[in-house]
Amino acid sequence: MKKLSIAALCLCSFLSMAQSYAPQVGTAGTTAISKDSPLFTSWAANCTVVRGLQQINGTTGTYADAGTEANGAGTANGSIVSLGDGGTATLTFSKAITNGNGFDFAIFENGFASGGSGQAYLELAFVEVSSDGVNFFRFPSHNEYPSNYIQNSASPGFATMDARYLNNFAGKYISGYGTPFDLSDLPDNPLLDKSRITHVKIIDVVGTNIDGYKTFDSFGNVAVDPFPTPFGSSGFDLDAVGVINESNTVLSAAESGVTDQRISVYPNPASDFIIIKAKKDVEVKIYSISGALVKQGKTVNQRMDISSLQNGNYIVQTVSEGQQHNLKLIISR
Repeated sequence: MKKLSIAALCLCSFLSMAQSYAPQVGTAGTTAISKDSPLFTSWAANCTVVRGLQQINGTTGTYADAGTEANGAGTANGSIVSLGDGGTATLTFSKAITNGNGFDFAIFENGFASGGSGQAYLELAFVEVSSDGVNFFRFPSHNEYPSNYIQNSASPGFATMDARYLNNFAGKYISGYGTPFDLSDLPDNPLLDKSRITHVKIIDVVGTNIDGYKTFDSFGNVAVDPFPTPFGSSGFDLDAVGVINESNTVLSAAESGVTDQRISVYPNPASDFIIIKAKKDVEVKIYSISGALVKQGKTVNQRMDISSLQNGNYIVQTVSEGQQHNLKLIISR
């Protein structure tokens, strides 16, 4: 038998000391909630996605494209929308989520068991909530794996993980079972009303420990998960968000996002492109802060290239259905 390397011994020792959190589906003590559970009172009404690249450190510049935004709304049914590396999904609801007894909502992904004891192929995401759609607050997360865990695997894009080393990450549990979140885990803040959550934001964990691309949990650890996954289904695959504790107050159209037709631009700050969320593609003029017209054109699939513009502050002007909208934009690379 070959001797274990010092690194392997350290890894085995580390993992044997961890195992701090609830285990995978089918094991005593799991907190996974079945999609068919009567605990769910409603599901997300609307989903807005900003796709990330299939491989953030790759050379193709190809974005994730599996599924549609509509797949992120409604009940958990296995139909997903893939976020790509670092991509985001923002969910809105017909009624606000409230901080009740126990878990308040759950997020569904399409991970699957590997056949090993407690092991599953998982893609993770950070979770944030907002009570005004502007100020978002992240659940404190913990990833107990060492930063080189996935990278040492023979097939890093298909490495498996044990749920016991993960806390407050969406995607901790396999398909058909939601990862639950308790609003009580969030520190109190005057800008967050935990009795009236209107937005849930899901941010893909890139998963790598490569400098310039790694992301971190709330303890400063590199948040690892399988990387790279250079496919159309790259990154976190959102199935649904189910509400457990719900307010009795029906949200306005603007808050629920179902019929909200306001113009918005994101990401912001941006680097190489912007997405202008509107009912259809729109004519765009971009002005410098001094008022000079620096770019104009029409969005294609709501996207516009801005890679030729320098870092700085800009005004994005659009005209939609006869109404002019002026939006602030920051370009930063």
